[in-house]
Amino acid sequence: MKVRGVSRRSFLATSAMAGFFIPASKVYGQAVKESPGQQLRFLKVGVGGMGGADLNSLTGNGAICTGLCDVNPATLDNAAKKFPGIPTFTDYRQMLDKIAKECDAVCVSTADHTHAAIALAAMRLGKHVYVQKPLAHSYEECEMLMEAAKKYGVVTQMGNQGHPGVFRYEKLMESQFWGDIQEVHSWTDRAGGRWWPQGMSALPPEEKVPEGFNWDCWLGPAKMRPYGKGYQPFAWRGWCDFGCGAIGDMAVHNFDPAFFVLKLGLPETIKAWCDKPANLAYSTYSTIDFHFGPSPACPKGVNVYWYESGILPKRPVGSHPKLDVGDNGCMIVGSKATTLGGSHASKPHAIAVGGQPFGPETKEAERACNKLIEDPGKWQYNHYKEWVDACKAHTPDATGSRFEYAARLTEALLFGCIAQRFPGKELVWDNDKHVFSNSPEATALLQGFKREGFEPKV
Repeated sequence: MKVRGVSRRSFLATSAMAGFFIPASKVYGQAVKESPGQQLRFLKVGVGGMGGADLNSLTGNGAICTGLCDVNPATLDNAAKKFPGIPTFTDYRQMLDKIAKECDAVCVSTADHTHAAIALAAMRLGKHVYVQKPLAHSYEECEMLMEAAKKYGVVTQMGNQGHPGVFRYEKLMESQFWGDIQEVHSWTDRAGGRWWPQGMSALPPEEKVPEGFNWDCWLGPAKMRPYGKGYQPFAWRGWCDFGCGAIGDMAVHNFDPAFFVLKLGLPETIKAWCDKPANLAYSTYSTIDFHFGPSPACPKGVNVYWYESGILPKRPVGSHPKLDVGDNGCMIVGSKATTLGGSHASKPHAIAVGGQPFGPETKEAERACNKLIEDPGKWQYNHYKEWVDACKAHTPDATGSRFEYAARLTEALLFGCIAQRFPGKELVWDNDKHVFSNSPEATALLQGFKREGFEPKV
């Protein structure tokens, strides 16, 4: 692979001649078994929380980390203990400037509003990218990421780790298990104050930036504002400028199987019901109706209902009287059968048969559903290893959650975030003009942040 006209093999050879040499058997404490041309070396941006999990998963699947970046020096130093001598940075731009030649790929695990700026900077250097979910913070950013992936021919993957599970649903679709799709329900217990605050109407009190914390880089492309403890390390999800609420955290997982198997695009209309309009922060609770137009699997279109903050869908007709749908899930209702699956595209189970009362037919449908997906299939592959292997082989089409797919899923869900700004109003999407035809105010929210020095660029 070539980066800025210099192959990694040539770079390593030149570095060795100049006195810079990394032993072939170890790279920053990581065992190396492959020759340089067969390795995947990556830089890690964001190493706390899910960032740490991504770091462990990638190194555990054969990738070699050659640089770490985090805006919080305490988090950064803790992660660096596992990689003796590894270069560390609090600004991803400095890391890319100084050591990009020593990597093939970049993994981004930061707050939602910085995903696109970092990933695009890496792709402009010809790097493969793995980006945590949701893919981006705005519709415009998703479009840019798709364009960049195609332009630079790099391998991409969004971090919805349960995506392999969608192929169980594909197996059910191939057998026409559901019959005609009637509606879809997806939900989460996130938001509502259970996991992070939402519903705030004022900015957090201004406080002194912790020593060494790179607040400027944390803000990235977003508008400059005073530091406050109410934004991080996890509370940013509830603020509209930084996160995508419960939708960004869990709908990307829970709605994924239905979006994939029903081959949905962008919704034609979106309508939200909330306790109050999202403004500075997302609503404390909401439900959203996404209406999708005709697709190959749903020739008449289909309504998808999203619930958060512990609000649950009604128990389907014909299901067990004591059915517990769980805190997170995806329910697909069909004319022949209804299935229920948990979060992260987990295994679906048949819970009802048409409109028939619960009884022997339901039990038989459950057995039939289990039988269809009992054999090993594509749902057993490792999401991280898939990206690592695809990067090594340079096969952009080999990843299941590549940006071509992930951007459309994220865009559809971001429309829900926009609808939360206008509760009770049905927004109408014009897919040809890329606008909400009945709301200039909603259309304006399709744009992303572009603060100087951090502008997302293809």
